[in-house]
Amino acid sequence: MNQPLIVAVGVPADSRLSQYFPEERYADAYAVPLAAHHPAQAPAVARLLLGQGPNWVRRLLRLRDWLVRPLGLATFPTQAAPAPEPPLVAGGQLGPFRVFSVEPQEVVLGQDDHHLDFRVSVWVPAGAEPRRAVLSTAVRFHNRLGRVYFALIRPFHHLVVKALLRHALRAAPAA
Repeated sequence: MNQPLIVAVGVPADSRLSQYFPEERYADAYAVPLAAHHPAQAPAVARLLLGQGPNWVRRLLRLRDWLVRPLGLATFPTQAAPAPEPPLVAGGQLGPFRVFSVEPQEVVLGQDDHHLDFRVSVWVPAGAEPRRAVLSTAVRFHNRLGRVYFALIRPFHHLVVKALLRHALRAAPAA
């Protein structure tokens, strides 16, 4: 079975991420091709890419939650089977993430905590050929704990993002 080609890229210049964290921060981005049967607008692509991930990712997040709970860090809610979800709106939720902004070309989600804040952008450039989506992550650190924490999870972050993208594109039903 062919694996979707996932390529590390720069955060798109048109992304809203710089509006959230204009100062020094960590950022990365990955581009992934979208097939003709994949959605064309960012809200639907965000649901596709950030929906149910592989089982090993869910188990890894549960382990992460168990390890950080004694430190008082935010944990992700346990998700049951996906239910029909309302439209994405700013202030709403997509899985464990708070939705910060929703536009046809980009959805920005994330979470704030006392050690760091992060944002995830799903950006779908209008009219681009070949069609693609870019999933970007930006992290703002509040203190040393945030920097140490992210240094520990950073290698897993890259693996998890790529696995989520591959899983979503393989699992997406053809039109």
